[in-house]
Amino acid sequence: MPRVWTSLLIKHAVVLIVGALVGAIYGYPLHGMALGLACIVVFHLYHLSQLQRWLVNPKSVTAPGGDGIWARIFARVQFIRERSRLERKKFRRLVKEVRASTKAFPDGGVVLNDRYEIINCNKAARSLLGLRRKTDRGMRIDNLIRHPSFVAYLENEKRSAKDSIEIPSPADSEVWLSCRLIPFGPEQNLLLTRDITQSIKTEAMRRDFVANASHELRSPLTVIAGYLDALEDDEQCPDSWEQPIADMREQADRMSQLVRDLLELSRLESAASSPMDRAVDMPAILASAKKAVLAQGERAQHIDVEVGSNKTVLGEETELQSVVSNLVSNAVRYTPSEGSIVIRWDVDEEGGHLSVEDTGIGIADEDIPRVTERFFRADDGRARHQGGTGLGLAIVKHALKRHDAELEIRSWPGEGSSFICHFSPRRLASARQTAD
Repeated sequence: MPRVWTSLLIKHAVVLIVGALVGAIYGYPLHGMALGLACIVVFHLYHLSQLQRWLVNPKSVTAPGGDGIWARIFARVQFIRERSRLERKKFRRLVKEVRASTKAFPDGGVVLNDRYEIINCNKAARSLLGLRRKTDRGMRIDNLIRHPSFVAYLENEKRSAKDSIEIPSPADSEVWLSCRLIPFGPEQNLLLTRDITQSIKTEAMRRDFVANASHELRSPLTVIAGYLDALEDDEQCPDSWEQPIADMREQADRMSQLVRDLLELSRLESAASSPMDRAVDMPAILASAKKAVLAQGERAQHIDVEVGSNKTVLGEETELQSVVSNLVSNAVRYTPSEGSIVIRWDVDEEGGHLSVEDTGIGIADEDIPRVTERFFRADDGRARHQGGTGLGLAIVKHALKRHDAELEIRSWPGEGSSFICHFSPRRLASARQTAD
């Protein structure tokens, strides 16, 4: 037992003994002992009242001195209070530093709880999103940012921390923002926003330039093709010109196809979501794609079409034909003559799935994320030898985006590749519904 407690017990015992002795002198020892016990209780009650007054009014009441164990208690409380004061001072300094850093941060940050209600936001977020620190605190973020794409982004349970959404700013429609929601702390989320207006404008300028340049190239290509036709029909043309004219014809056709693909890609990139007022017969498109490949006498010897559902897709038939055509042509181009290609259409509870699987050369893992980029070629030398414009998969990507669909790519180098288009259930309709 600590010495201070031993000393306290001895003092209490002495008080009780003295009280008993005094009471014994008058013939009442128990009364004297009770009086001594009352003195002990009064002593402790007095110090408790001192402690209570000091804790309630620490600034106006001087710290009590106390006696015995109470002196140690008061000293310990004083030490804890002083340490707490220093910790609060350090915490306030840290909060000021954090607020100063978040004010200087160019990107907006909004702290949300698990119900997407605003807890706090920095200065950039208030500027980019038009938020107000006091009045908007506790409000759901989708009540203040009502863009349909943002609301759908919040409601997407399969959303990952890497996913983001681009929307116009609710404070200024000419400002475009990239928004990303990531887990932050216990049952909290952090909404990061970044001004991407300049990137959007640059991308729009690039699309306009490509579209305009492609339009301008059509006229000279038409003139070149016309002269080549005249040379081919000219009976007086020397035989030695036959091969050069054929080579020029091949390059002119390739250039014309490149221009058509560029124009189509520019249109898809600038177009909004495809309307859902027309149903597209996917099994018929798959069968047509197979016939087109066989009619061209391509190298792949075995092409199968597997249809697991007769449901149609709501959208643009020409664009979906382009998706299937580009995927099949790509598979044919990189599949040897002894290989095989399977074109499949199936539907489950997650939506519709269009897949094109081949036993071709495959794609390296590091190249898969880039194959849908414009002009990207995983094996540049082989790809150019095989032909193509390098825009097919980019067209597929943007055409699918117009139909609320995503492209998934799986590949095994030397074994083959699988390109799977996932359509949302809301884009599907049964054949009976289409007829009605």
